[in-house]
Amino acid sequence: MDVKPVSRKSIYEDIVLQIRGMIDRGELVRGDRLPPERRLAELFLVSRNTVREAIRALSEQGMVESRQGAGTFVSDSEPEDFAVSLAGAIMRMQPELRDIFEVRKLIEPEIAAMAARNASPDLITRMEAVITEQARQVKAGETGRAYDQKLHGLLAEASGNQVLRAMVAALHDDFSDSRAEGLQSPKRQRASLAAHRRIVEAVKGGHVMQAERAMRMHLDEVEAIVFSNK
Repeated sequence: MDVKPVSRKSIYEDIVLQIRGMIDRGELVRGDRLPPERRLAELFLVSRNTVREAIRALSEQGMVESRQGAGTFVSDSEPEDFAVSLAGAIMRMQPELRDIFEVRKLIEPEIAAMAARNASPDLITRMEAVITEQARQVKAGETGRAYDQKLHGLLAEASGNQVLRAMVAALHDDFSDSRAEGLQSPKRQRASLAAHRRIVEAVKGGHVMQAERAMRMHLDEVEAIVFSNK
């Protein structure tokens, strides 16, 4: 496996992004077995606990699955295959970051509105847990970017539309460049956390228009912050 050194902040998040990138590029394919925890820890120069945290996050995203006594494998579920294929296609296009933002602003406000209509109590509880973890990381001076991505994935899941869920997963994989360490300013972290809280509150209350508006404002704000740093 061709891996890169990881940063000391939110180490497991970097491992998650690298392994997802390998899957998107076809370096790891459906049914492939990941190296054992011990080997991954050696490759990434991290502890086995950090590797376990990354594998758990990938499992929650549906990218990998652990099989008792056999190891961890790239997921072979059909919806995720579509997401991986779409993500791979987008990555091969190498789109401009502004193009990614345009597409996100077309679909994610509507996803937030759909989530306000359809979110189950369990999904709302999971969203609130993600907000809590993002807040903890931001307070600790970490990026919280894995939880940022996870919340948008949960909103897509709450929409009830599998195609939208796959599209969001693909777009956020390619959009990960905008979450690079150099763009993780305290201003952006605080803005993202505050916006996520507004979105989840609107979804929880079933306020469709408010959820749509909160997501649109969030994307406009993040776009402005990202390009002010370029």
